Amino acid sequence: MTEHTELPDALWSGDTGSLSLASRRALVQLLKGPLITSAKHPTIWAAVLSDESALRSRLAEVFLELVLDENAGIAFTRMVQTEADLDIPQVLRTEPLTHIDTLILLHLRSQVAHAVPGERVIVDTGDLFSEVLVYRSVTDTDEAAFRKRFNASVTRLDNKFNLLGATETEGRYEVSPALKHIFDPDTVSAITAEYRRFADTENTGDREDMQ
Repeated sequence: MTEHTELPDALWSGDTGSLSLASRRALVQLLKGPLITSAKHPTIWAAVLSDESALRSRLAEVFLELVLDENAGIAFTRMVQTEADLDIPQVLRTEPLTHIDTLILLHLRSQVAHAVPGERVIVDTGDLFSEVLVYRSVTDTDEAAFRKRFNASVTRLDNKFNLLGATETEGRYEVSPALKHIFDPDTVSAITAEYRRFADTENTGDREDMQ
């Protein structure tokens, strides 16, 4: 049986790991996701910065890369992008987005894209609802139910995905700069074009029904 060498800084009997306790906590949080921010996770954020190279190496072992934006104060993991024909297992848990989730994210991504670098992006849920309402299906006539789904999406993006953060003013949220890393310009353009085609089709069908 192979014997494993226990390092001097072992955290428990039989520990063969080489990362510090703080870096191990950071690694776990990166794997759990969805997002580490300097504001919400200052201790873990400090560990990511101090042990970035080792954390990148550990993540690469399981086909993940570290996305780190020091200016924005964010860090998260994503699957590696390879050109080779590799059979890479799915490591990160994926969450399906609802129709309204996607509409909200597209608008938020555009807000981030047009913001001055380093500037906080704040959105009002009333304005955001008006933007999303444009893409509501003509068969979806219950605005109250649509607003309920909208509110649920905003809550998910805040509490579950950490892409929105509540401000001191009710109904206003700060948008995470991570969106510009999650959705590249080509992806945004493709999804936006698809939704515009959907809206045009809906409107055309509505006019034909009225004739």
